[in-house]
Amino acid sequence: MTNTLMTQAARTLRVVLAALVLVALGMAPAMAQQDGFAPAAYVNSRVISQYELRQRILFMSLLHQPGDIPKVAINSLIDDAIRRDAAKKLDVTVSPEQITAGMAEFASRAKLSTEEFVAALGKGGVEAETLRDFIEAGLLWRAVIRTKYGNSTTITDAEIDRAIDGGAAAGGEMRVLLSEIVLPTGGTVDALALAKRLKLTATTGQSFGMAAQNYSKAPSAKAGGALGWIPVASLPPEVSAKVLALKVGEVTDPISVTGAVELFYLRDLSLAPGDGTGPTVMQVDYAEYFAPAGTDLAAVKASLDSCDDLYDAAKGLPPEAVQRATVAEMAVPVALRLTLAGLDPGEAAVVTAPTGVPALLMLCDRTPMTDIPPSRDDVSSNLLNKRLGLLAGAYLEELRSNAIIRIQ
Repeated sequence: MTNTLMTQAARTLRVVLAALVLVALGMAPAMAQQDGFAPAAYVNSRVISQYELRQRILFMSLLHQPGDIPKVAINSLIDDAIRRDAAKKLDVTVSPEQITAGMAEFASRAKLSTEEFVAALGKGGVEAETLRDFIEAGLLWRAVIRTKYGNSTTITDAEIDRAIDGGAAAGGEMRVLLSEIVLPTGGTVDALALAKRLKLTATTGQSFGMAAQNYSKAPSAKAGGALGWIPVASLPPEVSAKVLALKVGEVTDPISVTGAVELFYLRDLSLAPGDGTGPTVMQVDYAEYFAPAGTDLAAVKASLDSCDDLYDAAKGLPPEAVQRATVAEMAVPVALRLTLAGLDPGEAAVVTAPTGVPALLMLCDRTPMTDIPPSRDDVSSNLLNKRLGLLAGAYLEELRSNAIIRIQ
């Protein structure tokens, strides 16, 4: 009996000590039961905990973040860890006052005070520290970019004049004028080998255009691969990073994407809207329907008149069964873009998703992208901010590619 009581007392003492440790660390015992301390990912020497991941998922859910929220959440935490490492290497810090001001600015977007915003997040299970960490990482990254590029990045008078003369808006976007060659993979032709050969031979606007007409399978092939002015932000990351490294008149190395290999020829780069001589840049509204195994997709397709009908077809299924997006046509994955090119609004086609399962792809609408209204206000500041933004994106991609990342 005595041994039993001693054993029970020892167990009780261990539980009490564990609870005290958790309280000292600011964690509730219930969180420990959910493995809050367990790692969700490793980034270089940093550890992202399951607790941080759950908090970021809740935070993004409350902000109505589109897409696969758990995936977006872990990637954003990885990026934040990379940003913090960059700040540490450059000895960059931000003050508590800057963080407080950043939290207030973020809350003001929802027309709330910081206290009201934190209280609203708290009702959804998000701790104030989660918001603080999110804001701090963003501020550190801004300071890193200013430190790394601020003194070396200048805007000339000629660039300002060109932006004003071309009607660039103060809130405008950096744009590129491209020609493309899209070579689908999986056929009898070795797409990568052909792309490498064209990279060496199609080195001028004329020769690239002829190669596009002869080999490209994109809708732009008839126009020699020519595309209209495209906002850099609308390009897929793997494309924008390559294009921004070019000088006007150069061709990218082959870019391997799902289902194809691409080449791009940079015809021009500017903040000014295009002169209208090239094909109009199109925006597409499209939806994908991922049905349970065994679903007769042909029957579903026959029952559809518009993309809204997909939501009726997906009743009782998880929300992710229907995924809809409105983006620049260039931002659509190549395999889907080639299929969408053959559809009219309201038409659908059965495709194979990247996971290998059949899906239904439907074009909801296709419209020209509207130019941003011109403005003369703060053109120089806008040009600088846009350029720094592009440099920041490219730098983050570089750091991420060099980081040691392991997701549990």
